[in-house]
Amino acid sequence: QNSTCIICLDLVEDKMSYRTMVCPACQHAWFHRSCIQKQAVHAGVCFRCLHCRNEDQFVMEMLTMGIRISKRQPSWESDQAVGLVYQRHSCCNASKCLCPGGREQAEEEG
Repeated sequence: QNSTCIICLDLVEDKMSYRTMVCPACQHAWFHRSCIQKQAVHAGVCFRCLHCRNEDQFVMEMLTMGIRISKRQPSWESDQAVGLVYQRHSCCNASKCLCPGGREQAEEEG
């Protein structure tokens, strides 16, 4: 009762139906079929339950229920804004360098 979709946070029906699904592994994550389908397309090979992180049982059940899962890398991996997160900072620009060897040592060793 009063369960919400873990993706869109809207209320879901009180029981499983064609439009309402639950994670087969944890039984705690509820979602709308349309929401989990969008998630499957965007997550690609990283598709899993957003609540318990189960992959094997979850993916098998979603395939059985007709959810199409993309076989590519997650869409957020190709996003340029996310790519910046993976870049290392190339120089020390702290107002006060705390490295015992100084700013130059930190740059040489990373």
